[in-house]
Amino acid sequence: MPSITYPENEKEKLLALGALFDDWHSCFVSGGESLTNQVADDMVFDGFHPNYFSQKTKILFVGREALQIAGENSIDLIYQVYRDGKRVGAQHLNQHLFHSRMLYIAYGILRGMPELKEIPYASEIGDYFASPEGISFAFMNISKMSNESESWQADWSAINAAHSISSQGRKFNEEEIALLEPDVVITMNLGEKISSLGELKSLNGLDCMPRVFELSSRGHRSLLIDTWHFSAPKKDSILEYYVPICNLLRQFGPDFGLKFE
Repeated sequence: MPSITYPENEKEKLLALGALFDDWHSCFVSGGESLTNQVADDMVFDGFHPNYFSQKTKILFVGREALQIAGENSIDLIYQVYRDGKRVGAQHLNQHLFHSRMLYIAYGILRGMPELKEIPYASEIGDYFASPEGISFAFMNISKMSNESESWQADWSAINAAHSISSQGRKFNEEEIALLEPDVVITMNLGEKISSLGELKSLNGLDCMPRVFELSSRGHRSLLIDTWHFSAPKKDSILEYYVPICNLLRQFGPDFGLKFE
């Protein structure tokens, strides 16, 4: 469970998420022989940041795996980086593609989709992140195990093992999304594993990025945009992330009761 402070109206959700992760951990204990060089206690907690449920549009980002934080709470760590540390490893927050892109895109969506040049630096957004005055969002990975190698490239053998355990019997990723109740889900090139998030209906019929779906997770309906992974170094943050995402939200958002002003 996160050690940071949540408003009273979110504590029931936080307890429900904790109970889900307790069951999830038990699943890893029973299926641990399938894990790759990991054990159940290496499981990484994720979920939502404070004041997420107060946002006019609830945004959930979905990645693949955590990096070098086995057994940790990713929500606590991200919060501390955004609010205080301003560094991810040796890299400043403003230069870290993965985290700065999440902050820029979430800020843009929640602040009326201004041009990217009008959005503050990631470090400035982080000053008030998850506070009543700032923005907040939810974040999860499809693998609850951390890549402990020295490489930033995805450890697909570890992802496949953890994802398989999480999808047999109970569909834990889908349950987490249903609990988080996002309005918009932005996934990061999840490939076929996107199907573990719930029932998908293609809205733009494209095989190329970004893809757009209606997602139903245990009855909860949300708009899903699957785009490039946010750590991709050769992708343009404006032309290949921010602009297409905003355009798709303007196009499909009204069908989901979403307004962006």
